[in-house]
Amino acid sequence: MSETIGGQLPQPDPRGWLTFDHLPRELRNAEDSTQAADHETSKTMSGGSSWQRPATPTERVLLAHLGYEIPDELDTTVCYLTAGVRKRTWPALDH
Repeated sequence: MSETIGGQLPQPDPRGWLTFDHLPRELRNAEDSTQAADHETSKTMSGGSSWQRPATPTERVLLAHLGYEIPDELDTTVCYLTAGVRKRTWPALDH
């Protein structure tokens, strides 16, 4: 990747930890694809419930960039706070 990961936006952020002022194109495209897939999944979930899925390779890279030690198996909890605001958390990394 020729670009670098930008600074993390001030926390707490309602969207979760993976909010940056910019991302390299490859990571941004992967994050956009994940967001689109999560949005489709949210349409099938009733009542705005949260759900879990395996963390994506990009989420793992970004979490490691923030200094987290990433376990071999890591789940992402996804919840839509509003129709357009997705929040992701990683309960295994919360201490």
